Parts: sequence; structure tokens; C-alpha cells
Amino acid sequence: MTMNKIAAPIDNKNLMEDAFEDDVFQDFTVAYDHRSGSKHHLIGIVTHVDEDGMSYNESGIVDVRWTYGDNKIFINVLSVPGTEDYETIRVLIFDDYKRLFQSWQNDDTYLIVECKETRNTPDTLVVSFYFKDEE
Repeated sequence: MTMNKIAAPIDNKNLMEDAFEDDVFQDFTVAYDHRSGSKHHLIGIVTHVDEDGMSYNESGIVDVRWTYGDNKIFINVLSVPGTEDYETIRVLIFDDYKRLFQSWQNDDTYLIVECKETRNTPDTLVVSFYFKDEE
């Protein structure tokens, strides 16, 4: 059976931008084009935290963007200071974000979170938000 879904826009009605700016990306700084029109753009340093809450010296500089009214956010790991193992750190950081955003799914709000990696330059984690369509 196929589940129908509809986009859950980040529009401060369906999904609140505060959840991104004040919680997930709270220590990030604004980029030159943040809040330019409907664009949102933040950059910050993220340290990998495992499932047990342990933090390691595995950090990366992360760029995140979304557009007001869209249902997707785009996350890139720009660099990994202090190591040449970019790929390992990128995978760890993307996995952390996947785990975090997928924890938002629940039956009360009917929220569905889908995470997809695109293999571009740079590699991007695309997090898409949907609501279950009951019709």
C-alpha cells in the first residue's frame, strides 16, 4: 500500500523556522544572504555526537540553506579542520542530522522526514518534510 504525502512547508505555520534557527542550528552564524528575500542561510561548526551523546574531535564547518515556504533544507559540510579525512567526518555529520530530523517523525503530527544524499560538489544532505495525506 502506498502512503500519500503532501509537502510540509517551512512557513511558520506548518513547520516553524525557530526549530531550525533556535534549536538545530542555534550556534550558527548568519551568512551574507540570510533572510535575503525568502532565503535562509547559516554557517557553523558541528561536532559529531554519537547515539550515546558522546562528542569527539570530529568536527566540520557546515552550511545550511532553506527557502521560506519550501519543505526542504540543504546541508553541506564545507570542510573538516584538523584532519584530512573529509569523507569520514562528512558521513558522521550527515548521519547525526539524519538521526535528529528523523526523530521528529511522529503519529501525532503525521510528519514524515525523508533524507537523501546527493553526490555533487559539494555533497549535500537534502532533508524533506511531508505530512501524511489521509485522503
